[in-house]
Amino acid sequence: MKRFLVLLAALCGLAHAADSPHIVQQGFSRDAHYHLLLTAWIQDGSGFAAAALQITDVRRNAVAYRLQHTWKQETVSAARLSSLVKTWRGGQLKVLKRYGLTAPMPGQRLFNAALQPGYPSTAPISTLTKAGTFTLVSLPLHSGCRVSERPTLGLALTLGGRELQRDTRLPASRACASGYRLETAYRSKSALAVIVRVYSPGFEGPDATPLVVTAELK
Repeated sequence: MKRFLVLLAALCGLAHAADSPHIVQQGFSRDAHYHLLLTAWIQDGSGFAAAALQITDVRRNAVAYRLQHTWKQETVSAARLSSLVKTWRGGQLKVLKRYGLTAPMPGQRLFNAALQPGYPSTAPISTLTKAGTFTLVSLPLHSGCRVSERPTLGLALTLGGRELQRDTRLPASRACASGYRLETAYRSKSALAVIVRVYSPGFEGPDATPLVVTAELK
């Protein structure tokens, strides 16, 4: 688990930045029916360490299970944070086993874009990969957000013209979303997982939280 330490060391320098969860682990079940995303970060404002584990049903493009935890300790070293997240993940083995994700298969990475500070442009974003061209379009959607004066946005994501997701309304988790960026995508057998960053108001600058969009590939 050396990767835990490498990724979480960077987190310790972000205690006073906006929330931007780092991907600690991702991968698919052997039958390619489910996708796992494990993230960790230092919360802006409080400085507390946090982690989230999400399992997505690939075919339905819907969250099958999600759990988030916060350690209310104001000072956490990189090694301590790595240990906390590793132990916390170990406590979820019953759930991971249920979905065949105790040892997820990473799959083939199709692209990787570095995170950028600040809200992204609302112009369409396209990325050419071996699987085809991913295109992300921001869609104006009213949500009743009360903590930001920025326009709220949904998204439409396509791969080679095939629509993977199109928002018709904003869920509560994205009620104040005002921007999106493509971050990365993975393919395993017939399964696809695209990770999009969702930008919304944070304590010190916009938060950039991951959204997983999944699909079956033919």
